[in-house]
Amino acid sequence: MLEMHSYRFRPYLRLLLTFLSLTIICGCMSSEKKEIIQKAEEVSLAYFKETYDIDVVFTDHKFIPADLSHTVSLTGYVQGHKDQEIFAMVDYDTYTVKTRSVPDEIKSAK
Repeated sequence: MLEMHSYRFRPYLRLLLTFLSLTIICGCMSSEKKEIIQKAEEVSLAYFKETYDIDVVFTDHKFIPADLSHTVSLTGYVQGHKDQEIFAMVDYDTYTVKTRSVPDEIKSAK
């Protein structure tokens, strides 16, 4: 009888193990990508500080497919103002900010 119960849960166990494996594999980022993100954030922080005199907190990133562009996009907000969202696209071959977006009130204050 005990053996019969274990067969009922086997598909769920297999599904759970598959999910956990994919989560672990996908969650691990290469050290190269981590380094790219770190450098891109540093460049962007300096850019926003020098250009708009604001401090920025980055909350997310996304790599553009490498066959299209060597670019990483960074999103976040102005420090102390979570409602003021910012965006930057950084070329990770040259580590230059190619595109950026700041709230209108910051643009007009400049």
